[in-house]
Amino acid sequence: MKKISLIFLSLFIISIFLFSATGFEKMLDGNTLKVWVIFKDKGFTNKSEILNFFKNNPTYISERSKERRRNKNLPVATYFDLPVNKKYISVLEEQGFKIVNVSKWLNGVTIYASRDDIEKISKLHFVKSISPVAIMRKKKDYIVKKVIEKKSKNETKDDDLYNYGDYSFNQIKMLNINTLHNKGYTGRGVLIALFDTGVLMLKDSTMVIDSSSTPYETTFVYKNIPIHRALKDVDILTSYDFIEKRDFAGIVSGGTPDEVNQLSHGTKMLGLMASYYSGELISPAFGASYIIAKTEIADSEMVSEEDNWISAVQWADSLGADIISSSLGYKDWYPYSVMTGDSTKITKVANIAARDMGILVVNAIGNIKNVGIDRADTSIIAPADGNYVLTVGGVDDSMVYSHYSVTGPTYDVYLDSTIQRFKPEVCALAEWPYTVSDSSNSFNYILGTSGSTALVSAGCALVLQAHPDWTPQDVIESLTKTAKKPFISLIPDTTYFSKYPNQTVGYGVPDFYKAIMYKDTQEIFEIVSNRLLSPYPNPYSLKNGNLKFPFEIKRKVTRLILYIYTLDGKLVYTDSKDDVLPGIYNDGFIWNGVTSVKSSSYSSNVNPNGNKVSPGLYLVILQTGFEKSIKKVMIIP
Repeated sequence: MKKISLIFLSLFIISIFLFSATGFEKMLDGNTLKVWVIFKDKGFTNKSEILNFFKNNPTYISERSKERRRNKNLPVATYFDLPVNKKYISVLEEQGFKIVNVSKWLNGVTIYASRDDIEKISKLHFVKSISPVAIMRKKKDYIVKKVIEKKSKNETKDDDLYNYGDYSFNQIKMLNINTLHNKGYTGRGVLIALFDTGVLMLKDSTMVIDSSSTPYETTFVYKNIPIHRALKDVDILTSYDFIEKRDFAGIVSGGTPDEVNQLSHGTKMLGLMASYYSGELISPAFGASYIIAKTEIADSEMVSEEDNWISAVQWADSLGADIISSSLGYKDWYPYSVMTGDSTKITKVANIAARDMGILVVNAIGNIKNVGIDRADTSIIAPADGNYVLTVGGVDDSMVYSHYSVTGPTYDVYLDSTIQRFKPEVCALAEWPYTVSDSSNSFNYILGTSGSTALVSAGCALVLQAHPDWTPQDVIESLTKTAKKPFISLIPDTTYFSKYPNQTVGYGVPDFYKAIMYKDTQEIFEIVSNRLLSPYPNPYSLKNGNLKFPFEIKRKVTRLILYIYTLDGKLVYTDSKDDVLPGIYNDGFIWNGVTSVKSSSYSSNVNPNGNKVSPGLYLVILQTGFEKSIKKVMIIP
């Protein structure tokens, strides 16, 4: 064991030296290079100064981020959260360097520098290290028509709540998502950050930018409107283009063919997670909320850079994301010898997000470009190698390992077989999952582990809806302990399994219903009808806050109307919601006790001019089409 460890250490040091020296010199030959400049410290000399910083800057970490950390019993403020020292940045700027990206978690910045520049910067007393920014060159996804023509229909079961359509049902059933949908789980209350090429969407004309927030990551708070008909109900809170450094990751000016192509992949991933179009495509987490980070360029001739992905992770944390779904990875620059779980910068940041911030990071393991030629065991991409990252591989419709999917092991396992790590941890449908296309009306298939990653990320939203206190490791444990065994390969009349778990399919295909029930002793809730739940607080004091009327919806409702009456039948308040998707709405309707009726006759104790109602007993009615649900609420002074 000791000998193996020494071999591992020696090879690792050699690989890092080659990466930082030989590769560095080659890239710098006659050019400037984008580099990381990592600082030695953040300028704080003692613990008291750190505590005072957070005390004097209470909004520096957003409330949504703090809430996520509290739910998972994590510290609400860490050393990683402290800002990069502004004095160090100023010194670089004074020497003529433009700061491209800043990483408080890595405690550094990225700049463009020449050989002479790097030599000069390395002598600054506050500089710890300088290394090149990793790049990735992505090949476009492709469609094979013959495969699509052979894709079989899978009819939705009669006892399922939703009509998934003939072509998307299997990708849902494979993960047992339909069982959770039947019980009311849709991802509501969970925030997913999608890292991809952007999404086909438009800006809301009522856009509002909050420029008062710090840090900058929390400033973009406008709505985004997806173009595809299956995504028109999805809740996209905001987006950011980390490639172009602009506060929108959709259609900006007219939607040229090039722009539509650029946004195609991200749109398809969102379609796999959030679509709701009955009879055609219903995705796992159509009730979740989303933020969109454009970190990747679709064109195969362009490169994506890891500092954009790293900036996006910090942005997602500041906005309170619960899950990061990423199909992006870096291999062209990083050699296999650094796929050890915590060596590359992008993997370090992914681990920080999961371990220290409580964000579940779900990443594709990668695709094999030339099946039968490329070596799967050396194709894993960063940050999929991460110790705290949930890595997703692929299977086909029959739950057989997809030969397009990269396999493990990571390099540390390759050198020391006593290390028990499996990459991928889980698999989902990678060969032709059904999703939206890049037009507003049509649907199509996609190939690769990016699709299986989107499906697993969305399924995890249902787990966190049920268990918001679960850490990323809790979620991963629940998935791996309850996963279904897929097939390594099928041979006529036989089924072949290798050692399980393994480095090909990990622990298997998730069963999300069993995952949610992993630590539970009681059956999870089930939505039985469209109905009003118990108002709270009840009794309600007119002096204190708002009265909330939660409700649950079994099927999509075009128009939902709330009525509040006095006992003698006089209407005092109405409110409505349109196009309400299935799910449980704990906040539901909110009322402050003020009368608000467009046309009504009032009893003598009700003032229709904006005053609050009088104390007493009131009837609350929720109407959904022909269905009505009634509750009583007591109003006190």
